[in-house]
Amino acid sequence: MMLVGLLGFGGTDRMMRTLDEALDAIGVALPDFPAIDAVTGEDGRAALAVTADRRVAVVRVRGARVSGREVTWPMLRQTIDGIVVETGDRRLGDVTLVGVTALDVRRLGQAMAA
Repeated sequence: MMLVGLLGFGGTDRMMRTLDEALDAIGVALPDFPAIDAVTGEDGRAALAVTADRRVAVVRVRGARVSGREVTWPMLRQTIDGIVVETGDRRLGDVTLVGVTALDVRRLGQAMAA
């Protein structure tokens, strides 16, 4: 049973409800991405993170697995459901940050800069 959990099969679903959980997930998925701030979707399944020099990355959780990639700002677009990140990555696919608005994205890193 323990091996199953280590391999990311079964077990409890990972969620990102807080800033710390999102930053931890970014650290797992993209260890060389020095995120300073993040915004999470209402469903806890996706987060968008930013570095001090305004680079941006998206991370998604599926079950216990975490995956992500650095993206560019033009890959983000607002929809009725939230922000969609068109990653261009077949494995990751398009990622929707449910309930996140353009205003939420604009605020990324603002508190850190003050």
